[in-house]
Amino acid sequence: MTRGFYTRLAWTGIQKNKRLYYPYFLAGIVMVMVFYIFHFLAVSDVVHNLPGKAVLPYLFGIGEGAVGLFSIPFLFYTNSSLIRKRKKELGLYNILGMNKRNLFSILLRETVLSYGIVVLAGLFAGCLFSKLAELVLVNIMGRQTNYRVYVDWKGALGVLVVFAFIYMLILANALWQIHTNNPIALLHSDSEGERPPKSHLLLTVASLVLIGAGYRAAAGVFAFEYQLVQVFLTAVLLIVGTFLLFICASVVLCRLLQKNKSYYYKTSHFVTISTMSYRMKRNGASLAAICILVTLVLVACSFSVSFYAGSMKVLQKTYPYDLSVRVEIPVEKIGKELERGTYTQRFQAEIDTIVSSVLSEGAQMTKQEKAGQSLAGDSVKTGQINTDNNMQITSLEKAGQSLAGDSTQATTVHFANMLAMLVDGRLDLGRDMRGAWFVPGSGLYPGWAEGNEEIVWLHVLSLEAYNNLCGMCDSLGDNEVFVLMEDAAYQSDRIVMKDGSEMAVNPSAKAVPQMTDVSISLDRDWTKDERITAHGCKNMFLVVPDLYAFMGKKEGSAAFAQSNYMAYDWEYCRNLSASEEALHEIYDQVEAYISARAETAKARCFLKLERGENYYALAGAVLFIAVIMDLVFVAVAALIMYYKQISEGYEDQRRFSILRKVGMTGKEIRSSIHFQMLTVFALPLLVAGVHLVFTSNIVYMLQRMVVSDNKPLMVRVMAATYLLFAVAYSAVYAMTSRTYLDIVNRTEIE
Repeated sequence: MTRGFYTRLAWTGIQKNKRLYYPYFLAGIVMVMVFYIFHFLAVSDVVHNLPGKAVLPYLFGIGEGAVGLFSIPFLFYTNSSLIRKRKKELGLYNILGMNKRNLFSILLRETVLSYGIVVLAGLFAGCLFSKLAELVLVNIMGRQTNYRVYVDWKGALGVLVVFAFIYMLILANALWQIHTNNPIALLHSDSEGERPPKSHLLLTVASLVLIGAGYRAAAGVFAFEYQLVQVFLTAVLLIVGTFLLFICASVVLCRLLQKNKSYYYKTSHFVTISTMSYRMKRNGASLAAICILVTLVLVACSFSVSFYAGSMKVLQKTYPYDLSVRVEIPVEKIGKELERGTYTQRFQAEIDTIVSSVLSEGAQMTKQEKAGQSLAGDSVKTGQINTDNNMQITSLEKAGQSLAGDSTQATTVHFANMLAMLVDGRLDLGRDMRGAWFVPGSGLYPGWAEGNEEIVWLHVLSLEAYNNLCGMCDSLGDNEVFVLMEDAAYQSDRIVMKDGSEMAVNPSAKAVPQMTDVSISLDRDWTKDERITAHGCKNMFLVVPDLYAFMGKKEGSAAFAQSNYMAYDWEYCRNLSASEEALHEIYDQVEAYISARAETAKARCFLKLERGENYYALAGAVLFIAVIMDLVFVAVAALIMYYKQISEGYEDQRRFSILRKVGMTGKEIRSSIHFQMLTVFALPLLVAGVHLVFTSNIVYMLQRMVVSDNKPLMVRVMAATYLLFAVAYSAVYAMTSRTYLDIVNRTEIE
């Protein structure tokens, strides 16, 4: 044989089986392209200059690794479907005189050709779309970038190495299948008789039990960050249960339908049910894989879209002011501070000075730049120049004064933060929180509610501070308080005091104070990691006539500090009209000042712009990665459907030909085909929808972990995602079904 004989034979085999090979190549090209794009974004200079640059490369690196790992089983599946169909052809080569060594040579060349086509085309598509992906990411974050297209050679080398390893494994698997089969078995591999599937009632019950246990585990997740093991257990239970459901429970269902004679002995039902009962045993795994992939797409898309859509509201709620400074008042200075403000006066004065200084410098620079531009571009007469310059300078001075004075005046407030208990909807300040069911500082707590009791994060502030924050002129009578909640109304008309007495709740107040929402620090030290956070804990505001007197002054405050983890805070709030550079300069100077001068480590500075950049970066990156991965999963599901349709189409050619010969009309056969295909492919979508409903609690808890507590938005996004995916799934089903019908119609159905 000539040297190029096996290569020509390998290329001819690819061309003659293009219906099988083209989707296989497309799958590999998509994986190579996505792998390269994630690597490109992980090392991109543009990404490293975006907000959230500390987390973005890490997330894209995780995406790169996930695609590389996922490519192994995915390409294995597509190749195994291809080899299974080509066994007859390889067996014929063996009968005609080729030994297994010759077959190995053909498969080796086919694998090398496949690797070359996939890697080259994938790298070309990756280089072409990597810049587009970068532009989309930058656009999501509202930034600008250059349009320079280049190739990341390290990423290209990584693609060559990783996918060379994957295709070596694929080749080894194909060679093993040929090695373990004799020529006759290969030649008749597509005409082997099928044994009737066994009805495994025990495994069917086990599948339902596993899925039920998975749903129960999902419903029991209340703190995603502390229950990763339970989340992983939920995933395992649902995956195993789903596979058993489609492989075993579907066969049992077919058997039950066969026993129902009035249903079974109808033309379309008879063919469909009898075919499905045989087919589910073998193809149930494919349908289960489609169901799991659809569930992953729905969960990822629901979380990422709702997270990104709700990010603006979350940021505004968490950081309502451009600049906030919060300082905890030392215990020994609480009395004088709350009576005269002696401890925080110096903080306020210095922060005001820093803000005014930076804004004035920015206004002066703006004035000089505009004046310079006016002088450089003016070509009128000297008298006109002098007149216009005087007018311009006057105008710029006014603009500078307006810029410097455009910022709102600072609002300062004293308040007490503590944990308190709602018992049957009534606020009870007499409860000792040290005896509550959670473990402070460990993170191992069972949630915020138990029975008729619920823990809340209570902010106590004076009536004067409340009116200043809300711009109100409300008043309180004797023995009255205001109780306000962010997303609900207080249900009781009383509160219980520490000594067991009660105070009336005045219902006239409507405005909820806007304050910076930060972590609850139960160990009284924000520098340690031993703390629990406010995620999921309701915020409640208690407005009292006099803060220090209400808390019992020195003795009462000490008791609340011990039993309710109470601390007094002072907060400086201010909105600023300035450039990003000026805001960052203000933040840096203020943070340096309070860090050096505060007598306690519990002093923090918050800049909405900085927090927003990081938050938007995280939300944008999660949305971007979720969209890319969803597209990959959809492509995988579509490819599984495609190969399933092809394999079943070739099998059903002979069966439907026999049915036609025994008297079944073409119309009845087409009706049976449509009913069978619709039944089979509707099952993964329906089961995935049920999975999504019962696992929605995990998505919600994941949102709360990223401080996005908007359940109505999540529900709307889930419903919209499911409907849109159902449309896309139906389109894929229609396209793959056409392939099946084309194959079956070769039997000359009337």
